[in-house]
Amino acid sequence: MSKIRLGVLGADDSLAVIEEVAREFGEINMRPVVYWEEVEIKERMHPLENEVDMWLCSGQVPYSVAKELYPDRPVFYTRHSGEGLYKVLLFLSHEQGLRVSDLSFDTLSPDSVNQFLASVGIACQVHLKHYTGAIHSDELVNFHRSLWEQGLTKAAVTCLRSAQLKLKKLGIPATHITPTASEVRQVLDAIVKTHDLLVSRNAQVVVQFVQRCSENAIVTEPDFDAAIHRYARCLHGTKQQVNASSWMVYTTRGAMEEITDNFRTRPRFRQLTGLPDEAACGGIGVGSTVSEALGRARLALSQAQWHGPGSWGCTLETNTLIAPLEEGHKTLALEYAREDFQHLSGEIALSSLTLSKIAGIIAKRKSSRITVNELAEYFNILPRSARRILLRLEENGLATVVGEETAYQRGRPRKIYDIQI
Repeated sequence: MSKIRLGVLGADDSLAVIEEVAREFGEINMRPVVYWEEVEIKERMHPLENEVDMWLCSGQVPYSVAKELYPDRPVFYTRHSGEGLYKVLLFLSHEQGLRVSDLSFDTLSPDSVNQFLASVGIACQVHLKHYTGAIHSDELVNFHRSLWEQGLTKAAVTCLRSAQLKLKKLGIPATHITPTASEVRQVLDAIVKTHDLLVSRNAQVVVQFVQRCSENAIVTEPDFDAAIHRYARCLHGTKQQVNASSWMVYTTRGAMEEITDNFRTRPRFRQLTGLPDEAACGGIGVGSTVSEALGRARLALSQAQWHGPGSWGCTLETNTLIAPLEEGHKTLALEYAREDFQHLSGEIALSSLTLSKIAGIIAKRKSSRITVNELAEYFNILPRSARRILLRLEENGLATVVGEETAYQRGRPRKIYDIQI
């Protein structure tokens, strides 16, 4: 069996840790790429574009850049967890006598930091700059320097090597959090399992995007991550955290069919994770390649989010979108990639997806006639929004008022539209 060609992008000290652990994995052929400034990443990755199967990045910033450059390829990153933070704090406390309140931090999730401090019985103010995606090192330098110059901190703890080097040049004590051996081992194990899953000749690829809905269910990031890990294991798949509120899960079509009753119901999320259904929205994408499955999963998630917390959507390899996946709901299977709808969309200022939904409603009802309230119920939107859609169709000669009905004696007569698309 050929080895996994793994491109590894990161700072020099982080790569040293990753290379040491990677020696334990005989199936991995590592291609290290060192960068010093974020603007160098694209240039340094390009020579290996056709020579690697997957990428591993040492941290959130290079991951964000790499994911944008190679959206059709699995990209993983080493997360900064409580373990790495504990290692740094132990060193600074023992060697320099510094307290948590003496330090400024960046990148780390507030949930992770607070949960870690609570677990060791520390209660204090934390100077933390959290962000998602990429960031320029100068922004982190300015954050740490401002606190240091005001006398509020005595040293900086950063997750970006370039920021550490710049802070040291300014005379500000700074420590870089590198991934620990166990963190690296965990992500390399996930890479091997994901590669084995994706090269299977007998299984279509399924990618799921799972979004944490923190406004409806109070679940911390570490707890949610642990729950997604359990979920992935139940599917015989692997998980990858994208940011503080998003995860990807790789699995096979067979495993997904089993927990969704052949894509007729949403996954048994509460049963498999122990979390409330309302804690997450999910999008399932099926394809013969990772790129296809990723694109379809993103579309499915966007439609699931439209229906609210706890909703799931699915896009099959036939370009059929099913949203929401829910028993008892008026679920529609949509052919969202129809060329005629894409062309018509540009002419009447309604999206091809909206047109596909309307066509799906007509097919499901076996009737082209519908009222505003009926359309609103199928779309899960307010009647005034459904009325705007029907008026737009009417203005463009694609819908005609053919009658009225009165639902209640004192109710306003409801127009009945006949749709011709």
